[in-house]
Amino acid sequence: MNDHPMVSGVEAFASIGHGLPSRHRLTREEVEESQRNRIVVAFLQVTAEKGYAAVTIGDIVERAGVSKQAFYHQFATKQDCFVDAFGTAAKVALGSITRPLSELPYTDWRTGVAATMDEYLGAMASAPKVTWTMQIECLAAGPEVAALYHRAIGRIAELYRATYNYVVRREDPSRPALPDESFDILVGGISDRIRYCLYTKGAEAIPALAPDFVATIMAFFGEKPDPAAEG
Repeated sequence: MNDHPMVSGVEAFASIGHGLPSRHRLTREEVEESQRNRIVVAFLQVTAEKGYAAVTIGDIVERAGVSKQAFYHQFATKQDCFVDAFGTAAKVALGSITRPLSELPYTDWRTGVAATMDEYLGAMASAPKVTWTMQIECLAAGPEVAALYHRAIGRIAELYRATYNYVVRREDPSRPALPDESFDILVGGISDRIRYCLYTKGAEAIPALAPDFVATIMAFFGEKPDPAAEG
């Protein structure tokens, strides 16, 4: 699969609803990869529109512009497709979080936290249907997909846990050790507010949550408020 922005890149390449040109020079493997990408993106889109329970294989292949035979060549069931789609989109989301941190010196963790949040929320806003499926429908698709969601949330919590323990406390050893579970609670609360925003305002409003999220993380990490900023 392609790197970030993988989902939007797949959407552009797939030209949803249209097949490959009648005269293309792709290998069989490239055709199958194209079909798989199209199916995954189509699944994420139609699931957001109709809800997971109502989506049929026919809906997916019609949107993707492929045959049912092509679908079943790639996936055994609709559930299998969701597992693959979730894994694909989760890699994009996690990449949007880790990239800003990896591009900055570890001592500049404050800038990294803000840049990470901006990119993470911006990626959600740029693909509203994908975001709805990943944040809402995944929790209604059965225990296997729900477990994938909670595992992804756990990886985000681990990133903040590592940042605090090995960067923030290294800078200031007087900051207290925090329970491991508290980072799960932090990320769980952020995720809940994202879902609430999706329900009430839509994906386009998600980036506006960044200042409150960053302020919460900074307070959680023990940062003192800046009097000048408050004034």
